[in-house]
Amino acid sequence: MNQPSIPAFSLPRSLTSLETCGFGFSGLLLWLGTAPAMHAALGSQAIWVWLPGTIVGILLNLQVKRLGTHFPDVAGGTPNYTTRLLQRFPAIARYSAIGYLLGWISVPPINAIILTDLIQANLEPLGIACPIMPLRIGFAILPFIVAFSGTRTLGILHTFFVFPAIGFLVTFCLQGIGWLSLAPTSPGLLPNTWPGISAIDWMKWFFIAVYAVYGCETASSFVADSRKPTVTLRCLSVTAGFIPIVYFAGSWVVMRLATQAGLGDSAYLNLVAAAQPFWGVLTPALVTFLITSGCLLSSATAVSNCPRILYQLAKDGYLPPVFSAVSRRGVLEPSLIFTLLLSLLCLVWGDVARVVMVTGTGYLTSMMAIHWGLWICRNRPETRWSWLSLGFFGMEAAVLVIGGLAWGWQDLLIGLLLPLAVGMTAVWLPRLHFAPFQINWWLQRDRQPLRAPKADWIALQVTILIILVCGAVSIGWLVRARLERHGMGSHMALFSILLITIAFVGVAIACWTSLPQIAAITESREEVERTLSDLQRTQTQLVQAEKMSSLGQLVAGVAHEINNPVNFIYGNLIHVREYSQDLLKLIQLYEQHYPNPIPEIQAESEAVDLEFLQEDLIKTLDSMKIGTDRIRQIVLSLRNFSRLDEAEFKEADIHEGIDSTLLILQHRLKARSDRPEIQLIKDYSDLPPVECYPGPLNQVLMNVLANAIDALEESNAQQTYQEIEAKPNQITIRTLLLDAEWVEIAIADNGQGMPEAVQQRIFNPFFTTKPVGKGTGMGMSISHQIITGNHSGNLKCLSSPGAGAEFVIQIPIRQPACERTIV
Repeated sequence: MNQPSIPAFSLPRSLTSLETCGFGFSGLLLWLGTAPAMHAALGSQAIWVWLPGTIVGILLNLQVKRLGTHFPDVAGGTPNYTTRLLQRFPAIARYSAIGYLLGWISVPPINAIILTDLIQANLEPLGIACPIMPLRIGFAILPFIVAFSGTRTLGILHTFFVFPAIGFLVTFCLQGIGWLSLAPTSPGLLPNTWPGISAIDWMKWFFIAVYAVYGCETASSFVADSRKPTVTLRCLSVTAGFIPIVYFAGSWVVMRLATQAGLGDSAYLNLVAAAQPFWGVLTPALVTFLITSGCLLSSATAVSNCPRILYQLAKDGYLPPVFSAVSRRGVLEPSLIFTLLLSLLCLVWGDVARVVMVTGTGYLTSMMAIHWGLWICRNRPETRWSWLSLGFFGMEAAVLVIGGLAWGWQDLLIGLLLPLAVGMTAVWLPRLHFAPFQINWWLQRDRQPLRAPKADWIALQVTILIILVCGAVSIGWLVRARLERHGMGSHMALFSILLITIAFVGVAIACWTSLPQIAAITESREEVERTLSDLQRTQTQLVQAEKMSSLGQLVAGVAHEINNPVNFIYGNLIHVREYSQDLLKLIQLYEQHYPNPIPEIQAESEAVDLEFLQEDLIKTLDSMKIGTDRIRQIVLSLRNFSRLDEAEFKEADIHEGIDSTLLILQHRLKARSDRPEIQLIKDYSDLPPVECYPGPLNQVLMNVLANAIDALEESNAQQTYQEIEAKPNQITIRTLLLDAEWVEIAIADNGQGMPEAVQQRIFNPFFTTKPVGKGTGMGMSISHQIITGNHSGNLKCLSSPGAGAEFVIQIPIRQPACERTIV
């Protein structure tokens, strides 16, 4: 598959690290839906399923973190990292990504069914009829309603509940283990016997366990729109630490305490039975809060995650461009609508067990794909544990076939064909002549200004609030009357359901009433800020462009003026050397035929040291030739660097530009009295000519190399000559052909590095860490604009304190025609 093209839309980096980490932690809540059913079927044997699943889940999280570090601009996380690993196999890459997508698409309808059943169980004792289908539909579309107002809205709401939920879940696991270990009335931490499990049963249930224990890496899906990508990726390590606590320790507590007959596969009954000994009378309310929050929060994560997968697939060319559309508020509207339709289809099917089995098949194949991709890309720096990945691939392949057949060959076949069907549907929809299936329709829609609020908007809002308040009071009054007949304490569970549900409903209502006005005001403010920022940047660029133009003309003029006399000297040196050799030969002939010259000639010969003169004259002329060669090279480098005759878009040799820049900076690399020479390490690969603006690109190389030298000199100020000599200053320049369409230039130094706070601002205009008068703070800002704006590439800074810094420049070998206009 080709390297990603530049999309018409891009995700704004609007999510805070707390919000992205909240989405990542919600994967732990998937244990609530799978553990009880597995323990109902296997009993204490289930622990043998969770143990290897926990190990693979931890390693997967750490591997995905490594991939995210190398692909910080990729949205969608794991499945879209897989497409990077499987670029040589585009059909398999798309199939596996859509299989992963289906696993998450089924989460909202499954949770809607679980929540409806839970409410029905709590309302039946009150004699209140439960409208099953409206509740299921309502719970399924509720997170979508919030998501259409913006991911941040859903992220803030999600964060508000996810951390209490994770806290209660971890408390359940650890307190349960503690109670089993220390309480005198406990049945003991360890069972009396260790029953084995058959291979078929193990594969059958590992098939389902993958659906949950592998799903804790969702934080990676939000790296591309995270304000602090490194913090978001760090969440994967934290989540990996919680996996054994929840999936292994939690399952152990259920195994030892939920042993009563008649519990079945009910998550509520199993968890209540397990938590009753140490949570007491609060157990029903806390367990209901856990299940309710787990359902709604995992649904919210799915609704946020799935559109990003489709977006990145479209951005990478695996799906039509319409799925890459992003609204001004950062909403992936076409992808979100497609996700909603697929979720409603799962809801209409209604059979939770079969939905889990069918969509879990696609999810398992996606896990096989990433492990296979890690194996075939085992020599790349973003992969680790390649041999383990190969082993996991083999294990998952056996689970897919044997475990899938154990569940039923029909569902297995449907599960294998479903990603193909969904992929073909997504590809063929834009071919229909229906405006919303075309990206241009979304482009035009996004350009339209938000409608101004109507004159009676306040009246509408007041009416809605009156209805809400009166309705809430009326419902509360009626429910209170019913609860008094049955006792309030026995129905605290219903309060937990209502609490979280009303929060989602309230935010959803706000999203469609007050939020449009706030969005219009915010958009106007942001537009003004963007205009001011653009004016400031344009002004700076004009000043810098004029400065560079003047400097370029000066350099070219000086180079031209030096070039003429140097060429004159260089050309005449050849003749002078020939004439000198002829004269020396003539003198040698005189010495040969007149060995005894007259005293006057003998005296003059001794005075001028004729013998030394004959030997040194040619050496002197050779040295003069070397010097003029050096001057001519400097002049050529000055001309190449200024590139006044190459300001247009054209093919250029990247290595020639680097070498020309280094020659100009050579005086700063040489040894000085206070430090040894800065060592220069070149690691050049074979690169084809690259379409670029050679002059501006050389300016970027000059800025980055000069900054590297400045960083080394700054670190040298704190060291003695001997300390620097023991650990010499180094600048490493590496070029790499990423694939058929992209090249990379990496410039690294071994200085003192920079903290993350500096990295986040390094490309901001006027930001500098240098003393007043030594830096304008515009060099790296302009360099970033040249690479990202003029060349449609990427400029990244990778650094940590004490470990030096590396600037990575990635540009396409061939630029799109529409991008060939200098900014």
